[in-house]
Amino acid sequence: MSETNSDSDRAAPEATPREALIRAVQAGVPLVPAPFEQLGIELGLDEASVIGELSSLQREGILREISAVLEGSALGYESALVAAEIAELDLERVVAVINEHPTVTHNYLRSHRFNLWFTVAVPPSMGIERTLEALSRASGASGFHPLRRTSTFKIGVNFDPKTRQNKTSTVSGSEVARIEISEIDRCCFRALQMPLPIVDRPFDVLAAEVGVEAGDLLAFGRQHLGGAIRRYVGTLRHRKLGVRANGMAVWQVPEAETEAVGRKLAEAPEVSHCYARDVVEGFPYSVYSMIHGPDEATCRKLAEELSQRIGVDDYAVLFSTREFKKTRLRYFLPELDEWWSTHGG
Repeated sequence: MSETNSDSDRAAPEATPREALIRAVQAGVPLVPAPFEQLGIELGLDEASVIGELSSLQREGILREISAVLEGSALGYESALVAAEIAELDLERVVAVINEHPTVTHNYLRSHRFNLWFTVAVPPSMGIERTLEALSRASGASGFHPLRRTSTFKIGVNFDPKTRQNKTSTVSGSEVARIEISEIDRCCFRALQMPLPIVDRPFDVLAAEVGVEAGDLLAFGRQHLGGAIRRYVGTLRHRKLGVRANGMAVWQVPEAETEAVGRKLAEAPEVSHCYARDVVEGFPYSVYSMIHGPDEATCRKLAEELSQRIGVDDYAVLFSTREFKKTRLRYFLPELDEWWSTHGG
């Protein structure tokens, strides 16, 4: 799949240097030997100022990291959002087991009978069902329901620091085809998914970590950008920008209307992610959208407005009441092989 970012994603004349930089790194960090120098040229700043500001954003907890967002399907990985109904007395124990899994990246308690929601991605040799069986054995919990993505309409978060509006582009085109991956490719993907050091030649550092030449690493990154590498961007902690609430709005939509409804939802700037997913017994919703706002009341109002806009009145908004885990998904992890050798069975 591909996404488009307009030039306005970079900077606007009224932006402060910090705001312009936040916009720029969310739109894309260039895969060149001196990316912060290049960003500075685009924004009218010198390299030292860019490095200093990004370092400050990182110290303040606003900037999570700069790294590649990889497309798992292109790498041969299966993924799913998983829903479960876990008794309160068992919650801490079950969460601890789930969080130990290296490619469980998001894990939340949400306001619904299905109260535990987490994401997982694994290679075919492990498989989603076999992985959930292993998690069930290890945790003593049952009833993990995988909700696989069947269509993607919008993906990614890109909040403007001034307006606090999401500027993520809608997805166009087909799913990225699976690619053949050599051992050198694995090394390059591992390097590019690592957090980019905030120094003058950061890709030299990443390349040295995995034993490849920096020029080869950058050429590899540019080759796969927009494909197996969905984006190379900075990710932020959006609560620090004032976007403090988000709700998972789920919609019961007839199959024939899924595409049209998904596309309409994706057009809303308040929606950052929008997918169609499998339906499971007890949860009849097939279209999922993440909506954002300064508080829950605003998110509920947004959901009402979206309901009227798309003509769907059977929906629910699930808010996260606790965040158990949130991290960037990384692929080809030795820790995953170790986990599987212990728990796969």
